[in-house]
Amino acid sequence: MESKFAKHIDRDEIVQIVCDLVRQNTVNPPGNEHLCKDIVTRCMQSLGMEVSFYEKEPGRTNVVGRIGSGAKSIGFVSHMDVVPPGELEQWNTPPFEPTITDGRIYGRGTLDDKGSFACAYSACKAFLAEHRDFDGTIYLIAAADEEVGSELGIIYLVEECGLKFDVAIIPDGGRMDLSIYGEKGILWVELESHGIQAHGSTPELGRNAIVPLAETIAEIKSLDLGTSYDHAFDGWTMNVGTIQGGSSTNTVPAVARATIDFRLPAGISKQQVLAKIDEKVSAMRRRSPDSDVRVKVLHETEPHLSDKNSIIIRSFDQAARRLNLPMNYETFGGNTVAKNLYFAGITSVVHYPGDDKLAHVPNEFVIIDELVLGSVLYAETLEAYFFG
Repeated sequence: MESKFAKHIDRDEIVQIVCDLVRQNTVNPPGNEHLCKDIVTRCMQSLGMEVSFYEKEPGRTNVVGRIGSGAKSIGFVSHMDVVPPGELEQWNTPPFEPTITDGRIYGRGTLDDKGSFACAYSACKAFLAEHRDFDGTIYLIAAADEEVGSELGIIYLVEECGLKFDVAIIPDGGRMDLSIYGEKGILWVELESHGIQAHGSTPELGRNAIVPLAETIAEIKSLDLGTSYDHAFDGWTMNVGTIQGGSSTNTVPAVARATIDFRLPAGISKQQVLAKIDEKVSAMRRRSPDSDVRVKVLHETEPHLSDKNSIIIRSFDQAARRLNLPMNYETFGGNTVAKNLYFAGITSVVHYPGDDKLAHVPNEFVIIDELVLGSVLYAETLEAYFFG
């Protein structure tokens, strides 16, 4: 690898950090990110960083390492919470017992986002080995609560704790040859259908809540939101994520609920989607006057596009070219803390030392060689940013 930083990358140390972190069950909810506190603190202190701890709620620990005193600043933001493993029978190895096979580490969080933290740490270590007296400030952050909205994580750190830096690297999306510079907005909608409970043998005495809900979902599946959106994005998506209703087979259900996840590009607003849903619900009500389906917004974010000519993206691209690493720049439907930082005035580059298709799936893994390469790439980015 043609980089002076490569000699400072300790492959075994990276593997050890990933394994230590994965063994801590930080499924969110409930999170319990405090379980990772000592591990990431040792990493930060070994770099000479000043370490601070922030908790909006007990056990939901954010760890922030800081080194340097110069005005020009950058933050690495990884997160310590993970999604549930899902159906355990779909895993070939225990999700919270890291398993190393064929140059890969398997386990929940190996990529998203504990492996990414190890990569960011390793990058800082390599950069500081070459530039101990750099004129700037680096923040290394192990955040809480990213998987369910970051209210206890980066939003809390920025809005309530006053954490601030100029630009950021978010190792939490894309893949080794792909960086993300824009993210769709999210709209989560709940449909709640109300009926009248009765015995299953006399359904005519009740009103089934499931049937109109199912029919409404079928109608919403045919929504057309058009093509008038920013074509930096690849369009909009919709996913029916949950459906719940009924208590027993021999009872007419009185309540049923479903949730739908929309991912929206710039140019398609929440109001447009809700208006279309209202049209479908109203049409259902005209056909079935007894139907009672109500709509509620559960969660929403706005789409964003970062400036591809910003200093952090230019620095990142310069580093990739320095390593002869092909790099593409796209938008995607996922949401990372880059969105929260964007609306706080901080531009980020989003990139995975791996492949985001491996996040949230059974048998999640990270390739050790890619953690090593990512460490060099991020160290080169730091040099391009502070000295370019």
